[in-house]
Amino acid sequence: MKKYLQILGFAFKEQLEYRRNFFFGIITMVINDAAFLIIFAVFLSYFTGTGLTFGAFLLVFSLTAIHYAVINGIFANLGELPEIIEGGKMDYYLSFPLSPLPFLATKSIKVHNLGDVLFALIAMLVYVFMFHEGSTRLFIGKWIVIVGIAIFFVVGLFILAGSVSFRLQRGSKVKSLFESFFLVFGSYPPDIFLHDKTVFILISLVGLYPGVFLPYRILLGEGNLLSRLLLICMSAGMFLLGLFIFRSGLKKYSSGNLVLQM
Repeated sequence: MKKYLQILGFAFKEQLEYRRNFFFGIITMVINDAAFLIIFAVFLSYFTGTGLTFGAFLLVFSLTAIHYAVINGIFANLGELPEIIEGGKMDYYLSFPLSPLPFLATKSIKVHNLGDVLFALIAMLVYVFMFHEGSTRLFIGKWIVIVGIAIFFVVGLFILAGSVSFRLQRGSKVKSLFESFFLVFGSYPPDIFLHDKTVFILISLVGLYPGVFLPYRILLGEGNLLSRLLLICMSAGMFLLGLFIFRSGLKKYSSGNLVLQM
């Protein structure tokens, strides 16, 4: 584990070499995310009968933004796993005496997507101070724990989605469609889908329930011990399933490349 953390540290330091781009990229992403919240605030001002509040959007954005940052920023190669497999670039990661998936995950960071981490924290803090009733410290600690558990589900889910490319050459198209679906519907509080059970079930099947909706309910205080155990079991199960599918696909990997690629 220590060596992979060191690799991740090197990737971070590499981005810091260009300090102006580093900080500008983060600020740009925060502004981009904030623009979406402004749009939703305008939406709510016109449709006051929806039953939704701006606080609900802040809370759900604090979840989806951190998920996006982990997959496409901190462990950037996980977000590009299909392209790496289809382009024969897996050869590079297999040429080192390291476990390929952890090495691949920690090798690259996308600095601009790190802005999503900052935005998620800002959204969570604004929610706490403006909408949450109760202990601020307790909620922040609860948010950190719940998000930390849910991240395992999301990472496993996207490893599984990316590993489709081992068997399907255009698996990157499937992953892009899946990611778009996940982010678009995951940007809305689950309350908006509850009136249509069929739609809610279909959305939940792509991972939105354990990845976003269930953590959202738990953070609102609507969950019980069973909800927390369900989140832990589903997160652990999806993470292990993602690892299993990746390893199974890797056994069939054959790029045909003779030149190692970065």
